[in-house]
Amino acid sequence: MAQATTTITQRKCKCNTMSANLPLIAAFINFIVFCFADTLSPEMQIYWENHLVQPYFDNSSKREVTAIAGQTCQLHCRVKSLGDRAVSWIRKRDLHILTVGILTYTNDQRFQSLHTDGSDEWTLRITSPQARDSGVYECQVSTEPKISQSFRLNVVVSKANILGNSELFVKSGSDINLTCEALQSPQPPSFIYWYKGGRVINYSQRGGISVLTEQQTRTSRLVISRASPSDSGNYTCAPSNSDSTSVVVHVIKGEHPAAMQHGINGANGVHTSTYQIAVAIISACFQHLLLSRLPLMATGFSLASSSSSSSSPSLPAAVRPVR
Repeated sequence: MAQATTTITQRKCKCNTMSANLPLIAAFINFIVFCFADTLSPEMQIYWENHLVQPYFDNSSKREVTAIAGQTCQLHCRVKSLGDRAVSWIRKRDLHILTVGILTYTNDQRFQSLHTDGSDEWTLRITSPQARDSGVYECQVSTEPKISQSFRLNVVVSKANILGNSELFVKSGSDINLTCEALQSPQPPSFIYWYKGGRVINYSQRGGISVLTEQQTRTSRLVISRASPSDSGNYTCAPSNSDSTSVVVHVIKGEHPAAMQHGINGANGVHTSTYQIAVAIISACFQHLLLSRLPLMATGFSLASSSSSSSSPSLPAAVRPVR
């Protein structure tokens, strides 16, 4: 029994060693064919290429790919000396065959195989990938035994973020200062656009608008100087490779400290919540109501005092002091 186990183990080791050396063996055979190709007839050349030359993978392909949800991604598999063998793409988690050659073998039409005649590259294209598509995919060649190469796909959901609250109150005449980040994207965005409503304001002719975008830090800063009530509205940050995000800006007149974006020259703002503004308004209304009622309360108090004085009972004659 022990001898049989040892024999099986030795065979497994030999198989693993053989698999590891397949690219070297294939390269050696290809070298022999190349050297004697001119002496072979066309029929023999086709036979050598299709039956004796072993395919092998070009390991220069990127094996781990990070994609953004909703944006088309591709996995590139390069196979040398393929001959008449077929290349298939298989989803590892459920062993589902996605494509064979350039044909799609799944009902999910988001998966497609791309190949150009004469090329050694077989590409799996995934349109509108979702987070659930993350996992391992295999590029498999129909040799005997089959050979395969694994690729890992990571699909991330990238959403931009504007620092501060979703609602901003700014005093008329001060600056609107917004900072947007796109930190979740796997690569720096090629551009970040700012919109007011549906209009791009990066290149607005209003004047006094400054946009500073730093691709490496994946941030963009929008400054609108000397804001007026007409600058109120919905401001959207839209990076090229992330979902957009928005903030509502209110530019108001008058002194409402609880509702202002304060700072040096109005540049560095402090965001306040709608709750604080409501409390300030209710407090002001209550004070106004209280002050408007004070004259009436004073008049009522005077009338009550005079009435009580006039109606006070006189002392009976029996108890009046004798002079």
